[in-house]
Amino acid sequence: MKEKVEALGARAYIYETDMAGGGIIVKEIIEAIDTCREAIVLISPNTLRKPDWVIFEIGAVRGQHKRVTPILNNVDPQEIGPTKDIKGVGLNRFEHFLRQLKRRVDQHASRKK
Repeated sequence: MKEKVEALGARAYIYETDMAGGGIIVKEIIEAIDTCREAIVLISPNTLRKPDWVIFEIGAVRGQHKRVTPILNNVDPQEIGPTKDIKGVGLNRFEHFLRQLKRRVDQHASRKK
């Protein structure tokens, strides 16, 4: 997913792979959210077993009034409280989501010129 997002000209951040050892997870996630325009959050059955991080991330993005899109991998969005009112995208529709994201990335780039 990260490679596909970055191929559109967007920057993707995944704290598990992008954070240097010794980093403070909460601090780095908040810094990444501060600098983003929108967030994509993968929600899977693993997420449902320990939903605290996803709930925190979604809440932080929403607290800044930024777009957050849950990407749903074999889960119902109703199973995670903060996503009940957000239109999620099934993982099998990720390519469709990428086309929408590409339009937003292009619009932002043209406004910066």
